Amino acid sequence: MKSEKSEIQLHIISKLKDLREANNLSQAQICDIIGLNSVGQIGNIESLKYKHKYTLEQIYRLSNFFNYPIERIFLTDIELEKSTTEVVNNLILKLIDYQK
Repeated sequence: MKSEKSEIQLHIISKLKDLREANNLSQAQICDIIGLNSVGQIGNIESLKYKHKYTLEQIYRLSNFFNYPIERIFLTDIELEKSTTEVVNNLILKLIDYQK
């Protein structure tokens, strides 16, 4: 099945799903954390079938909730080893790509 999401979107959603599961949180609990009204929305976000994705604000909220640096959600370990300027530039490019 071809996904309706881009590669970067799949990567980010997968990381957040892994964090959710590692912390034994349900999709309903994630809804409460990010202020969504429907658990089905999280299911749609985590599904390959739908275009739904987290907003940047929701990613920020989850990053804070899990106490997990947002740059680690978007960048690989190799990208994080670069200079501060390169890390910031890569992060900005990934954010732009994610939003498409």
